Amino acid sequence: MTEEKVNSNLTRFVVIVWVFVVLVLTSSYTANLASMLTIQQLHPTITDLHDLRKNGDFVGYQDGSYVRGFLKDMHFEDSKLRNYSTLEDYDDALSRGSRNGGVAAIVDELPYLRLFLEKYSHKYTMVGPTYETAGFGFAFQRGSPLLPDVSRAILDLREGGNLMKISNKWLGEEGCRDSDATVKTSKSLTLDSFKGLFFISLLSSSSALAIFLSIFFYENRVILASNASIKQKIYALARVFDEEKDILSSKASKTPTPRGIAAAQSPAISISYQHEEVFSQDEGFSTTEPGTPIHHATAS
Repeated sequence: MTEEKVNSNLTRFVVIVWVFVVLVLTSSYTANLASMLTIQQLHPTITDLHDLRKNGDFVGYQDGSYVRGFLKDMHFEDSKLRNYSTLEDYDDALSRGSRNGGVAAIVDELPYLRLFLEKYSHKYTMVGPTYETAGFGFAFQRGSPLLPDVSRAILDLREGGNLMKISNKWLGEEGCRDSDATVKTSKSLTLDSFKGLFFISLLSSSSALAIFLSIFFYENRVILASNASIKQKIYALARVFDEEKDILSSKASKTPTPRGIAAAQSPAISISYQHEEVFSQDEGFSTTEPGTPIHHATAS
């Protein structure tokens, strides 16, 4: 099997551009596939508060919250507890980590954590068990007539599902932050990811085609300037293009003949070309063709 030789510089340019495009596409696909396979195997190193205490990591909590007392009841040292006030402080502390002046985890009340994950769901997840506490309550004066009405209203909200709807409206859906959903999926590659690459390849190919057509039409401007019809001009240009392609193919496939041994046994042949151009009339327009070579043979 023989390989076709590329003779045109424009063709070489286009081939190089497309080889670069294929290389980038292959590398991007390989990297994305490796990323997807790696992310599927990632799991949080911390599963509960006991791991944090065992590793000696720093733990954050909301300033002024009762969570500090809860953590001390879990036998955390005061030196390992750090208080923060805003969601941005939470993000900064978790980003730095326990060894760089931050924390390894944030322990807070569930509504605040859901609000935090609503804003930073692409970076963090909620792990470990949910520790039940007394929760929130409404304080009334002893013997207040509002107590049974408020209790009944809260019970109706809980049983009718309205309490969950209110929570989802203001704090976001809880399903996307389930404690088991610890793995984030990798962003898949789309055509928009490579639009710049395809634009460069299209521009390069179009430029090469435009340059080739300009050179081809300039070399055959005699045909374009003739009085022939458009159909005849197209036919003539196609024939010239086909002939040039055959010439290039024959040059690429030509192999050198052995010399020296059979030269003494062959008659000496000298070839001289006529330098005059031969004009021929073909379908209403004139073309120029190289003269026919004249062979002079002499026997040795």
